[in-house]
Amino acid sequence: MRLKKNHISCDVTLKEDLLLMRYMDLPKFIDMIRTGKLYLTSAVDFNDQLEGTLPESIRDSFLNDPEVVAAYGNLPIQEREYLNKIRTNISCWTKGTADNMALWKIYGGSKQSVAVMTTLNKIVQSAISWKNISSVALKDVIYIDHSGILPDGVYSLSPETFGLKHEAYSFENEVRIVITRDNNKTPSPMRLPIAINSFIEKIIVAPEAGAWFFDMVKDLSEKYGITAPVENSKLTRLVNHRDKINRKGV
Repeated sequence: MRLKKNHISCDVTLKEDLLLMRYMDLPKFIDMIRTGKLYLTSAVDFNDQLEGTLPESIRDSFLNDPEVVAAYGNLPIQEREYLNKIRTNISCWTKGTADNMALWKIYGGSKQSVAVMTTLNKIVQSAISWKNISSVALKDVIYIDHSGILPDGVYSLSPETFGLKHEAYSFENEVRIVITRDNNKTPSPMRLPIAINSFIEKIIVAPEAGAWFFDMVKDLSEKYGITAPVENSKLTRLVNHRDKINRKGV
């Protein structure tokens, strides 16, 4: 998808109708549908210490770039990377509609969790209305060996740095919304408005959640006027079948 609209850019490898899923726990889901806003974490808060760092193969050329020197002076590279993280907020999404049990456990956080489905175009339509930010970049994450050779491309501190992730995380198959706020001085999360009913394509309930939780998610959706359908995960039937076998074996 070729896009350069005002403050929004999008990697050309991403298609307008691409379906995306975000796994989340119940409090995050309630926060989204109650406020009609998308939560973006500060890049400072990522657990992966390689997030937002420059791969070894381009560090020297980056440090000697005249534009970089003009922007950062003689600051050590670690300080430049940290300053870049401070002004960056990110929302991570998974490409496609196939369930991933590992992602349910990592990002759902418990058996009682949900995934929200949307499309790339719906994110773009929401981003058009976002104010007081320097840029919105939709990044098709590339998984790399940070000590190896990079794929062809132009790499800088932001937002390109956050379109790179260590190959150990390739199972996440991510697309990222990367927000830059040049005037941001301290790391902080942010919430940006979305037209919630047009934004959410579908709500998926975790495979191990149980019928009571499915009903609760439907009730919550109705309470906040959400019109998107609520469905069980495609893995639910397999999980239920496994549980029946286990009970018979007891």
